[in-house]
Order: sequence, then structure tokens, then C-alpha cells
Amino acid sequence: MQSSCRNGQRCRYGAVTALVLSGAAMILPAGCARPSGLGVSRAPASPRFYQTPAQFTALQASLIERPDYRLNVGDTLEIIYHVEAVTPEGKDYQLQREDVVTIRFPYDEKYNQDVTIQNDGKIRLLLVGPVRAIGMTLEQLQEQLRGLYSRYIRDPELTCNVQAANIKIVELKKAITTAPRGQSRLVPIKPDGTIDLPYIGEALAFGKTVKELRRELKNRYIEVDLGEIDVTVQTLEFAPRRVFVMGEVWGQGMITIYAPITALQAITSAGGITPRGDQQRVMLIRRYGLPVPEAIVMDVDSMLEATRPSPQGVVPDGSIFRYDPWLADGDILYVPPTELARANDWIDQVFTRGIRSVLPYDASVGMNFGYQIYSPPTTVTTRTSGPPRINAQLGP
Repeated sequence: MQSSCRNGQRCRYGAVTALVLSGAAMILPAGCARPSGLGVSRAPASPRFYQTPAQFTALQASLIERPDYRLNVGDTLEIIYHVEAVTPEGKDYQLQREDVVTIRFPYDEKYNQDVTIQNDGKIRLLLVGPVRAIGMTLEQLQEQLRGLYSRYIRDPELTCNVQAANIKIVELKKAITTAPRGQSRLVPIKPDGTIDLPYIGEALAFGKTVKELRRELKNRYIEVDLGEIDVTVQTLEFAPRRVFVMGEVWGQGMITIYAPITALQAITSAGGITPRGDQQRVMLIRRYGLPVPEAIVMDVDSMLEATRPSPQGVVPDGSIFRYDPWLADGDILYVPPTELARANDWIDQVFTRGIRSVLPYDASVGMNFGYQIYSPPTTVTTRTSGPPRINAQLGP
């Protein structure tokens, strides 16, 4: 079977992507790699049998793996700011937005100005009009202005200095400084999945890991000319996750979780699968931040009954539980009924509750049998030498 998808890419088929997990093999639809939305925990490909608890514990410690935590609506984050302000006296200092620059003409004081670099990166000057200054050093700006003013003044002499620098950083420090926590900001993730931060406004946090969000915030601050800002993202409060178990389980409904949980653990929390449930076709549906839902079908029966040979005999095969996926917020687990249960429900609904309720009747079927003893005629006629005749009837 050839695949048209590269590893790590998600392929979609209509509204739902099906991934069938049967026994120890994972069967993918034609032309599709493993969907990235539904993470599957990993285990050793060739498991060994460990004779002592110490050996098993050592292996377990080396293989412990949890899914990457992805931020959810209701989480509370602490954004810690690290500010590295650059002094304007340095030769390599590059002018930024809102910096105040003084321009002085020793011999033509009427052209002296104190100008602020605007949001478009330009300053407005007498005679020459708007001039781009952002990103330049003071030496570069002076040379540029000498060339522009030479059109109006012969051999212009001027000097440029930074009167106020790092204005944004100063304002940012005021906005983020709190007495107990220093330079940080506590932000909850709003229902639309965003957080609000100074200067960059809204930033999408939902569905991202802490590392991904930190990298995005750093880039956003660079875009607004605050490259001196570095941030650390910490999660202070975690919103509870909710998964839903429905179908043929003893206690279907919503399960609130506060730690990572797998599909089998959720089914166990719901009381387990009833005798009516089809353990070979348990469906997990996910739409956690996905425009198109995804789904997998798990063979729970094969997971629970899997065995393998070992020097000590046949033992359970724990490696197959790598197909027990971690659940995300809002996942739905559905345990369908077996075909026998469906047929029984159909008979009960059509005949017992349907036809009989509309056309009530009472019928019974039985067998009656009997026997009859046939007695041939026992009439005996005797005759003597002449009349009279004598008829004798013999019966039971």
C-alpha cells in the first residue's frame, strides 16, 4: 500500500478520518499516515519479560512519556518579562519607535528640532519633510540629514542626539510591574483562546505548548521593535478537562479530569463496557481545535486479551497498549452495541412494543392428542334346531 502523505502530516477524509487499531497492528486508510491530532503513546517494539520488580521499575523509569500539555481555555498563565535595555550612548544603538531625537544646527538655529520617531518609522523635519530614521544609528542619521539639507543650505553642519530612548520598554515596565511578583503579568486564556499583553494585544494561546507560546510572543515583540524583550511562560492554574463516554457502558456521561488520561482509563472511569457493548469497535472522536473532526476505532478486546510467549510461559502482551491514545479536552468515546444486541433491540421494538401494542392479541399454540380403542362387533348368533333365534350382545 503506497502512501501519498508524508510522516507527520495529517490526511482528512470528509468529516472524519478513520484509524483502525486491530490487535497489535495499526491499519491506516489508503494514502494516509498517522493523524497528528490523535497522539498514540509509544512502547518498545520488541518487549521483553522482566523477572524482578526492580528490572521492571528501571525500564518503566526510562520509558515514562506523557503527552505535551497544550494550553486550554481557562488556564491562567504568568508571563515573566526579561528586559535588556540598550543604552543610546552606544555606537551600535539603533533608533526605535517613540525615541526622541534632538537635531541641532550650530549656525542655523532656526532649524533646530526635537522630533519623535513615529509609528511609521519616520521623523518630520523642517525643509526636508518626512525622513525615515528607525533602525539607523546616530551617525547614519546625521549623514543622511546632511545630504538632504545640502539642497537648501550650503555645507550644513548639524548634530543628532537621543534625548529619550527605550520609551516602549519604560512603559512596558510600568505596565507589567507588580509588587509581589516583579516584572510579570498574570493572564487567563479567554473563551476565544487568546490572551492580552501590552503592546502586542491579543495572542492565540489555545492549543499551543508553553514552548510554542513563548516563541510566538518573542516574535511578536520583535515585530513591534521590542527585540530586547524576552519572556518566560508559566502555567499557574490548569482548567479541568472534560471527556464524554457514551454508549454501552455502565455509567455514561461526562468525566472531569485534572491529569492526562487514556481511552481505556476513561472507559474504566465510566464503569466499564456492558455485556451488550462491542469491545472491538470502540470509537474515539476528537475535534480539539481542529476544523474537521478526527476519529479512531479501537479494538479493546484485542488489547485486553493479547498475550505473548516468554521463558516463563504465555504472559500478557503489554506492548499493545501503545495503541491506547491519550485523551484531549472534549474527546468523545462511543461504545456501540453488538450485532446481537442490535437484533434483540429490533425484535423488541418492532414486535413487542410495535405490532403488539397496535394490534393486541393473545394466542397460544398447543397440541392435543388422544386414542380410541376399536372393538369389533361381538354379536353372537346361536341357533338350535329351529326357531326362535337368540341374539346376545357382549360389550365392555
